[in-house]
Amino acid sequence: MTDAQRLLSEEDAAWRALCELFARVSDDRFEEPTLTPDGWSPKDAMFHVAGWMADCGLQLERMRAGSFEEEEETRESIERQNRAWFEVSRAMAPADVRAEFAAARQRMVSAFGTLAEITPGAVEWFEESGALHYAKHERDLRAFLEGTAP
Repeated sequence: MTDAQRLLSEEDAAWRALCELFARVSDDRFEEPTLTPDGWSPKDAMFHVAGWMADCGLQLERMRAGSFEEEEETRESIERQNRAWFEVSRAMAPADVRAEFAAARQRMVSAFGTLAEITPGAVEWFEESGALHYAKHERDLRAFLEGTAP
């Protein structure tokens, strides 16, 4: 198994686990702002994950095209982006968030799978926006579903 195949397999397993947790959130709790201390709902978290997957897909497509320019991300720039996506998600219909979630994941996985060369930068984008990121939100969702969210 190549590194790319291994990474795709790990992402797929993590994706399935995350989707199983989101599927356990009832429709009447999907927009309940108690997932995090900052007032995120499961819907907000889903759109947040979708946003990073979509950005990852774009960056991977740029890598494939040879037009990728690495930008220095800071904690502040990441938090600023997270806040922007939070504001957008608040106004979105749940069905639209779910559609974006699925489409963003497809774009990310497709872009990764078509890279001619799997560079360290591609691996970092794919893992950080995929399996590693999903795991953080899995913990939040488990606590939410168990009634132990902060």
